Amino acid sequence: MTEEKKLPKIIYKEKEYEQEKLTEKQRYLFSQVFDIEKKEKRLKFEMDQLLASKEKMEEFLEQAKTEV
Repeated sequence: MTEEKKLPKIIYKEKEYEQEKLTEKQRYLFSQVFDIEKKEKRLKFEMDQLLASKEKMEEFLEQAKTEV
């Protein structure tokens, strides 16, 4: 006797969705939204790094301008 493995529930906006009850299109769209959210977080992380680097470079520039 083989046991069927249930797919994990999807939690989106504080609501649970059983994957077995979703259409292929709904599962696809959930995947798209989750992937976009992941990319959005990654880009924000990279933007924070860039802004900190820019701030430091501007400090170096201000110091260099006083050396002239």
